[in-house]
Amino acid sequence: MSWRRSLALAARVAGVAVILAATTGKLPHLVVVHAAVTALLSMVVAPLWLLDRTGKEARPGPRWGIPAFPAVTLMALGTNAVQLPVAASLLSDGGLPTALVLAALLAGSLAFWSVVVPPARVKGLAACGYVIIGGVPISLPSMFLILSPRDIYATFHAASPPAIGALNDQLYAGFILFVAVKLSIWAVGSCVFFAAAAESAASDEDDDGGRPVPVEPKLPGWVRQLSADSPTAEEPAVAAVAEREKETVGAR
Repeated sequence: MSWRRSLALAARVAGVAVILAATTGKLPHLVVVHAAVTALLSMVVAPLWLLDRTGKEARPGPRWGIPAFPAVTLMALGTNAVQLPVAASLLSDGGLPTALVLAALLAGSLAFWSVVVPPARVKGLAACGYVIIGGVPISLPSMFLILSPRDIYATFHAASPPAIGALNDQLYAGFILFVAVKLSIWAVGSCVFFAAAAESAASDEDDDGGRPVPVEPKLPGWVRQLSADSPTAEEPAVAAVAEREKETVGAR
C-alpha cells in the first residue's frame, strides 16, 4: 500500500505544481505546451491522485458519488472545451482564471476516474465498457488537431508566431493528446480487466470448482424392496408361495 500512497502524493504535488506554473503566464506560448499541461492533469495526475483511496471514500457520497454517465459527460466537456482556441488564449495569459479553469478540469477528471480506479464503484464488464466508451469523446480533440488541414489557432499563433511553425505546433499538440489519452485508457482498462478476471476466478473457486453435485435417482418402492441389500426382499415371494399352498389344500 505504501507505493500507492507515494504515487498519489507525487501526483498531487505534480498537479499543484503544474497549475501554479501555468498561472504565472511564463510558459512557452505554444499549443503543444497547452496540450501537455491539460493532458498531464486529466490523464496522468487525476488517476494517480486516487490510488490511496479507501473503501469508505469510494461509497456514494458528496465527494465521490457522481454517477458514471455524468462523470463521462463532465470529462468529455472539460477535455474538449479546454482545447478550444479561446481557452488556449485564456490559459496562456495566466492569473486566477487559468488556475480556476485548470482546477475545474482536474476536478472533472477526478470524477471520471473515481468510478473505476480501485476501490471502484463500477466493476467487471461494466467498468471495461465505461473506460472504453468514455475514451471516445475524450479522443476527439486530438483527432481533430491531427487531421485538421488548417491552423485553427491562427489568433493564438498571431500573438507569438512559433518557431516550429503554426501547423506543426497544432499537429504535435494533437499527437501529445492522442498518446496521453490512449496510454491512460489502456493502462486503467488493463487494470480493470485483470481485476474482473481475478474476481471471476475467485468466485469459481468458491463454488466448489464448478463440479455438479450428484443427485440420487428416485426409484419406486418395489424396486427398492427387490434390492439385494434389503433384508425383506424375499419376504413377498415366500408369502405368495405359502398362500398358494393353502388354497391348494383347501380345494382338496
